[in-house]
Amino acid sequence: MRKYFLLLSAFCILSFVWFLYSEIYTAEAQKIDRLTFEVKSGESVGQLAERLESERVIGSAWLFKKYLRWKNLDTKINIGEFELVAPITLARVADVLSRPGLNEREITIIPGWTIRDTAQYFESKGMFQAEELTELVGLPAVSYKNWKEGIPKLNVYPSASLRTGLEILKDKPWYVSYEGYLAPETYRIYKNAKLQDIVLKLIQQRESEITDEMWQEMEKQQKSFYDILIMASILEREVKSEQDKRLVADIFWRRYKKNWALQTDSTVHYAVNKSGEIFTTPEDRDSISPWNTYKYPGLPPSPISNPSLVSIKAALYPEKNDYWYFLTTSEGEVRYARTLEEHNKNKIYVSQ
Repeated sequence: MRKYFLLLSAFCILSFVWFLYSEIYTAEAQKIDRLTFEVKSGESVGQLAERLESERVIGSAWLFKKYLRWKNLDTKINIGEFELVAPITLARVADVLSRPGLNEREITIIPGWTIRDTAQYFESKGMFQAEELTELVGLPAVSYKNWKEGIPKLNVYPSASLRTGLEILKDKPWYVSYEGYLAPETYRIYKNAKLQDIVLKLIQQRESEITDEMWQEMEKQQKSFYDILIMASILEREVKSEQDKRLVADIFWRRYKKNWALQTDSTVHYAVNKSGEIFTTPEDRDSISPWNTYKYPGLPPSPISNPSLVSIKAALYPEKNDYWYFLTTSEGEVRYARTLEEHNKNKIYVSQ
């Protein structure tokens, strides 16, 4: 009798598992070739499930909710219109909801990109002309102090709505571009989104990255966010690893404190509007641009790239060391030196 009961239990369990599997992965709510459905703004998972069941997009609202929770998809559902081709199964409906909808697209801003890089990227994606972004947020390595025309259209000083509530913009000078403020990240945006709305989304992302603890640390160090952002943008272009960024940040802050020239090729590269790998000539390093940190001590007038959060944290939390010089080999290795003599030996080593 017990053997019979165990066999019956096993049969019931297997039948239930098979039922669940078929309802999730093979059963079709409708036998059609293509289906379009919508996720509405403000709709809860429960409301969505009930509506999709009533519209015969899925067979069971209860099972759909359980499946979303099991797959950790219940917090990753996107808003918009979605399209699905046959078979229209519950699992495939859930999967498509975690992807951009028909009226959305994904854009990815890479750490270290400049405004010009971002503008060219937007143009390559068929979104906007490159000049539209530079007209909106300003040109790299340009001071608009004495310009009567061409000032960035996103000039929000002192009281426009964009500035309201954005702490990171409070110490930004009006006469330079928004370089540094366009946070590198992957974003989902509506295909018909206006350029200013996209830019605002990027700036708001940068705002969200800065925690209360980081603001308190800036106050403790008596450094402005703008100075931290400039330093982070240089670190982003100078070295790759988080460890090297923190070490180099300490070198730069000490040189800055002594009013020494930072002598970074990345700022010169930015000043003379070069693209690609960082390489400068003696003529480049003799440029009179205020972004030339070979010629002028202190920080450049603005960030030179849009840095990652890792670089911002490295600028804010540098690692103490006793080096004064560094250089990067063609393989990406960073060689440090405590004295100019050691630094010159590193130069000879790298040139061999």
